[in-house]
Amino acid sequence: MTVYDTLPACFALTGAVLLVVAAVSRRGDLTAVIKAHGLLPAFSVRLAPLIGPAEGLAGAAVLAGWVSGEAVLLRFAAAAVALWYLALAGYLAVLLRRKGRVPCGCLDETSPASPVKVGRAVLLALATAPFAVGWPPMQAEMSARLIACGLAVFTAGFLIVAGKVADLRGTSVAHEQ
Repeated sequence: MTVYDTLPACFALTGAVLLVVAAVSRRGDLTAVIKAHGLLPAFSVRLAPLIGPAEGLAGAAVLAGWVSGEAVLLRFAAAAVALWYLALAGYLAVLLRRKGRVPCGCLDETSPASPVKVGRAVLLALATAPFAVGWPPMQAEMSARLIACGLAVFTAGFLIVAGKVADLRGTSVAHEQ
């Protein structure tokens, strides 16, 4: 595996890391947040408590598949993660259009929906999708796979901080107007 394979893997793994972080760090009632949006039918809102564990499991499965070199697990989990991010992007776009900058439930219950979050979800879906079709190849040694995981954790942290800064900037601009 070359650096040309490690960097795309890093970005694909970033989406998985963010899902694990979201599942572990979410403290509030995601069901209440989704219910307040009023976008989903009542029967699907009842499934909201499963979101955190499901996204955490999918993210962990991608990471486990990558680290272990298990291509089948990686492909299946990466497809689930890419589809999750596409669904999230669609949901956030509709939420933003219909309700504006209301709390979206992403990582916490206070940060608002924003075009930045929609774009981030689309980019993470696109970054994860190559894993679902088997690229980059899994012939790397363990050290290269672990380096890609480390870079993914760093990138995920950077995205979280950048998202918080964008949220603060958006809130201050809204208050100025």
